[in-house]
Amino acid sequence: MIEFFTIPFAIDSELNFFLLCVILITLLITCFKLTISKDLLESVVLMSVFSLLISISYLLMDAPDVAMTETALGACLSTCVLLNLIKIFGNKNAESPNQLRKIWAIIICGIFVGFLTFASFDLALYGEQNTEVHQHLSKYYLENAKNDIGIPSVVAAILASYRGYDTLGETSVILIAGLAVILILAKRKE
Repeated sequence: MIEFFTIPFAIDSELNFFLLCVILITLLITCFKLTISKDLLESVVLMSVFSLLISISYLLMDAPDVAMTETALGACLSTCVLLNLIKIFGNKNAESPNQLRKIWAIIICGIFVGFLTFASFDLALYGEQNTEVHQHLSKYYLENAKNDIGIPSVVAAILASYRGYDTLGETSVILIAGLAVILILAKRKE
C-alpha cells in the first residue's frame, strides 16, 4: 500500500482524508473543464471555483492564513478583475492556437509536473511530527518568543519578527494586487 494512505492527520483523520480526496477529484474535473472551455465567462467562474477548492484544502490542512489569502486574492479579487475586464472588452474569444503550440504547451506542463513530483519526494509526509521543523523550530518559537520579541502572542511574534520579511512580501503582494485592481477599474476622465 502507498505511504500516502497512512498520513496522520491532526483532526478527524478519516473525514479530512475523505474531504481532501473529494476536493482532489473535483479539482481534476474543474481543471479538465477549464481546459476545454470555450467561453470566457465560464472560464472565469471555473477559475474561481478552483481557487475556492484550493482554499478549502488549505483550511483542511490547518493553514487558515494561506486559505484566507487564497480566498481573498484568488477567488474574490481575481474574479472581480476578470469579470470587469469581460464587461469592458466583451466575451470575445481569441482564435485558438495551432496544434504545434498546443503540443509544446502539453510537453512543458508535463515536464513541470514531473519536476514537481520529483521534488516532492524530498518533502516530509504531511502531518508527520518527527520532522526537523517540529522538533527544533516550533519548540524554539514556543519557548523563546516572549523573551526574544517581548509580546505574549507567539503567532504575532512569528509573523512580525521571525518571519518579518516573508510577511512583508505577502503584504506587498496584497497591496500591489489591490493597487492593480484600482488602476484597472478606474474610470478614465474624458
